[in-house]
Amino acid sequence: MPVPTAYLTSTKNVAPIFDAIQRAGVPERFTFEFLKQLGFASSSDRAIIPVLKAIGFLTDASGPTERYRRFKDPSIAKAILAQGIREGYADVFAIDTQAYQKSSQDLTGMFGRLSDKGEAVNQKMATTFKALSSLANFSAGAATTEPKVSKPEDDLPTLSSGDNDNHTVDEDRRTGVLTLRHDIHLHLPLSTDVAVYDAIFRSVKANLL
Repeated sequence: MPVPTAYLTSTKNVAPIFDAIQRAGVPERFTFEFLKQLGFASSSDRAIIPVLKAIGFLTDASGPTERYRRFKDPSIAKAILAQGIREGYADVFAIDTQAYQKSSQDLTGMFGRLSDKGEAVNQKMATTFKALSSLANFSAGAATTEPKVSKPEDDLPTLSSGDNDNHTVDEDRRTGVLTLRHDIHLHLPLSTDVAVYDAIFRSVKANLL
């Protein structure tokens, strides 16, 4: 998707605005009037609305999305914001996967390559991106390998035709005794939401242990 052209002329209220979003109720529509109710009546703060749309917090009609609602959970908020930034600024991350660590000057150059805007606008787009990134946690849930869940062999039941309940697996192999083992492999979905993994593992524990 094209790099978002929404930007803030001033980023001083970015952190307070997101903090207010987290503490306030979810509005039917996120309008400038609602923003003023949160305590941000400056015209420069109004630009946060298209920025929120760019990172998937609001619909085109300014309605709060599921991502907006999930952000209200402090335990996952930073990871949810990182997810929105990665998706909204996918073209920036295509240039450098660690773009959130780059300087404003480097980011200005990236935005210059991706947009047809002038240098002054590219600079504001870069500072907006950097301000958002400073509030996010890009390392949370970033593992790309699929976790493998298996029960240790020592904990698995063993069926044998012998009378000795103390047979080990190796002993059974040597004597030709039939041994049944079950390996459980769980393929988890990629997600930055820790709650997703917590729910899966709770279900595994409840049903298998």
